[in-house]
Amino acid sequence: PDAGQCALTASYSVTINPNITPTFSFGTSASFCAGASVPSLPNTSDNGITGTWSPATVDNQNSGTYIFTPTAGQCALTASYSVTINPNITPTFPFGTSASFCAGASVPSLPNTSDNGITGTWSPATVDNQNSGTYTFTPDAGQCATTATLTVTINPNITPTFPFGTSASFCAGASVPTLPNTSDNGITGTWSPAIIDNQNSGTYTFTPTAGQCATTTTLTVTINPILTPIFSFGTSASFCAGASVPALPNTSDNGISGTWSPATIDNQNSGTYTFTPDAGQCGTATSLSVTINPNAIPVFSFGPSLSICAGGAVPALPNISDNSINGSWSPAIVSNQTSGTYIFTGNAGQCVTPYTFTVTVNPIVTPSFSFGNFQSVCIGSAVPNLPTVSDNGISGTWSPAVADNQVSGTYVFTPTPGQCANSTQFTLEINPVPSVTVRGDTTVYDGDLLPVYNWMGTPGSVINWVNSNTDIGLPASGTGNLPSFTAINKGDNPISGTVIITPAINGCTGLAQSYKITVLPLDKDVFVPNVFSPNDDGKNDILYVYGNYIDKVDMHIYNQWGQEVATIKNKSQGWDGRHKGNPQPVGVYVYVLKAELSGGRTVQLKGSITLVR
Repeated sequence: PDAGQCALTASYSVTINPNITPTFSFGTSASFCAGASVPSLPNTSDNGITGTWSPATVDNQNSGTYIFTPTAGQCALTASYSVTINPNITPTFPFGTSASFCAGASVPSLPNTSDNGITGTWSPATVDNQNSGTYTFTPDAGQCATTATLTVTINPNITPTFPFGTSASFCAGASVPTLPNTSDNGITGTWSPAIIDNQNSGTYTFTPTAGQCATTTTLTVTINPILTPIFSFGTSASFCAGASVPALPNTSDNGISGTWSPATIDNQNSGTYTFTPDAGQCGTATSLSVTINPNAIPVFSFGPSLSICAGGAVPALPNISDNSINGSWSPAIVSNQTSGTYIFTGNAGQCVTPYTFTVTVNPIVTPSFSFGNFQSVCIGSAVPNLPTVSDNGISGTWSPAVADNQVSGTYVFTPTPGQCANSTQFTLEINPVPSVTVRGDTTVYDGDLLPVYNWMGTPGSVINWVNSNTDIGLPASGTGNLPSFTAINKGDNPISGTVIITPAINGCTGLAQSYKITVLPLDKDVFVPNVFSPNDDGKNDILYVYGNYIDKVDMHIYNQWGQEVATIKNKSQGWDGRHKGNPQPVGVYVYVLKAELSGGRTVQLKGSITLVR
C-alpha cells in the first residue's frame, strides 16, 4: 500500500495450465466404403477430455469433417476427425451386364479385372455357348465394389416379332407406334425408315444387329384418309310435330360406326344431333340439325263422332276443313252400313294433325224370343205368351196379341219407333194326333222271306217301331216301313216277337199298335234216298244227303266186296254212280254217314242204297 496507509501487503498467485489436445482411438482421419460400418463418436476422449461432436454421428454415405469441442472449464483444444467415404464401384466390363449369342457362337472370356480396375473372380468362370445362364463377378476383399452379373442368352435363329405385327392401318395424322430397337422376342436392330410416317403408306424393314440369331422382318403400314360420315338424311331436316322421323343409324352410309347424342330424334322439339365416330376409325364428328314445325288442328262442323242406324243419313266429307286446311279423307265416303273410322290428312307440305271422325252404325236388330220363330205343338197343348220386350231388349207389340192353341197361325212383332230393329214373326203350327193301322198276327217258318210291310197311318206322320225279340231275324227297332227280312228259328220250338208301332207328327204321338210274328222250326232229320238211277236221263241221276240244318257231313259208300267207291264231304256234293271215272254196276251199296247239325247235334246213320239203270 502507499505510505501513510494502515495496510498490509497482499499477493495473487496465478497458475497457467497447458491446453491439451483430445485424442481418440480412430485418430484424426479415416477412409470407408459407402455403407460400411463406421465408428461411434464418444463424448470423452482417450485422454479424458469431455465434450461434444458436430455432427454427432458419422455418415457412412458421405465424406465429412467432425469437430470435437471440449466442455467449458477444461484446458483443452478442439479436435477434428476427417472421414472419407469411398463410393462402391460397380465393376464394368466391355461386354456389359448382358449378352446375347447364337448357340455355338464365339463368346467372350471372363476377365479377373474389370474395366474400372476391380479385381475378383467369376462364377461360373467360363461362358457356356450352348445354354443361357447368369455369371456373377465377386470383387476381391478390401475393395469398395459391388458384385456384377452377366446374363448370357443363347438364342435360336428366330424371326423378330413386334406388338404391331407385320401390318397395321392408321388414320392420317393419328398417333403411330415408335419402332423399337428391340423386338418382343428380344432381337435388337434398326428400322429403315426409322420412324413411321403418319401421312403416307409405306413399308418399314427391321434389320437385326449383327451377331444375333435373327432374320429381317417388315411392317406394312396403310394410312387411311380422315372421312366425314355421310347419312341419307343429310345435315339438316324439317318435320311436322309428331311425324315419323328417321332412326339415327350407328353406321354412316360411307361405313363409319359411332354414336349419336342425343341417340333418338325428338319429333316434338327442334334440336341438334351430333354423331361421334367410334374410337379407332378414320372419321370426324358431324351433326344433324332438326326443325320441328307445329301442327294445325282441322275443324269440322260434324264433330268427332256420330251414331246412326244402318241405312241412316251420314255427312259428306269435305276436302277443306272449316278452318281452311286442305286435305283428303280415308275412306273418302262415310258408309251408312258399317261402323268405321275416317281420318282427314292434310295435303303434303302442311303440318296438320290428322282429324278422326268415328261413325258407329248400329245394325238393324231382329227381335229374338226364347220360343224362336217357329213352334209345332199338338192341338190343345200349352203355347208361349207373347211378351212386349224381346230377349235382346227390343220393345214392341204383337198382332195378334195372344197365341191360339187350336188353330195354326202367324204372329207379327212390330218394334216401337226409335229403335234400330226389324219386325219379326212367329209361326205356330197346331198338329193333329196321328193314328196307324197294322196287320194281324203272322206265323212263318224258319228261312221264310217276309216282304216289306207298309203301315197305314195319318198322312205326314212318322212311324217308329220296336221288336221285342231280335232272334226271329228282325232288327230291334226302326223308323218307317217294316223292312223285308228272313225269319230265323234254328231251335226245336216256335219263337215269337211282338212288333209295337207308334205314329208321330211334329212331336204329337198317337196311340201305339202291335202284332205278333211267330217263327216255326223246320224238320231236323237227315235223309238218304235208298235208290237212285245214274243213267243221265236228268232224273235222280245223283245221290245226295238231305237235311235242313246240316253244317258238316262225312259219308263213305262201299260196294258188295267192301271196297270204298265214294266219299261225300258236304251236302252239296253227291255221288254220280262212278268210281275213278268208271260207272259202277247195278246192285246194292252200303253207306256210313256222320252229320253235324247247326244246333250242335250229331247224327250217325248206316244203310243201303240200290243203284239201278
